[in-house]
Amino acid sequence: MSVLPGEPEGRSALRFVAEARSQGFFAWLFRFRVDDRTVATWEPSSGCSLSIEKRLAEGRAVREQSITFDREQGVALVTDPKLEDTRFPVGSCVLDVLSAFFVTRLRGVPEGGELTLPVFDNGKHYRLGVRFLGRERLDLPGPLGRKTATIVVEPLLLEGTGLFVKQGRLKIWLTDDARRIPVRMRSKVAIGSVSADVEAYTPGI
Repeated sequence: MSVLPGEPEGRSALRFVAEARSQGFFAWLFRFRVDDRTVATWEPSSGCSLSIEKRLAEGRAVREQSITFDREQGVALVTDPKLEDTRFPVGSCVLDVLSAFFVTRLRGVPEGGELTLPVFDNGKHYRLGVRFLGRERLDLPGPLGRKTATIVVEPLLLEGTGLFVKQGRLKIWLTDDARRIPVRMRSKVAIGSVSADVEAYTPGI
């Protein structure tokens, strides 16, 4: 994941780029390739999302989706052949999923509490709650160092359903400092689990 500067239509903004690719023995063994790329644009001055583009290639399935948020009209304009509607009411300010992750880092999750954010994704407008679970120390590579203090959070729909996995739950470890760098993710799904650990970190935004 990268955070980059951007100036769409002359407006100061940040671009969040997330990429995921399968590799190694298991990708070859099960003939299941993953090549996903998502780019979101967020405006710091308003705290609102401007757009998000996704290209998801998983196995034989390929899906492309583009969303532009029109704040004046209060709608999300969606280009996606798999969705019948192209206009969705979202209000004057909403977040995409990548921007919501960055805003979580920016604001922090209160200990013993929950951060609530308005999110639009895949044709659905909902309120996202991010819950504080606790603290742990992890051995991390490079400049992050050994025994790094982290906080553990969990994103949830306010109805209590896991957001990113249909069955199970997602937990995210962030460094317990002002940067709140994401260093670990774990999710349990019906057939096993998915995990990711930071391998390198370049200081920036």
